Amino acid sequence: MAGILDFLTDVGGDRQLSGEFMSIVASPDCTQQDLLSFFSANNYADVTAADVDKLLNQRENLKNEFSVPGNVDY
Repeated sequence: MAGILDFLTDVGGDRQLSGEFMSIVASPDCTQQDLLSFFSANNYADVTAADVDKLLNQRENLKNEFSVPGNVDY
């Protein structure tokens, strides 16, 4: 079964998966169970509670790294 390393590999090339993940992580109400359910629903059943705890500990960094400011000129 797929685990956290598989997810991290897949999320970089899948906009839908990354968008869904970030919407959950960015939610102020995000819990360990929310993420475990997300991983299970997306066939990453080998993601552990310890993996999720590490992600939750890096939540602010994830939100800052993957969000684009609204007033950016391209």
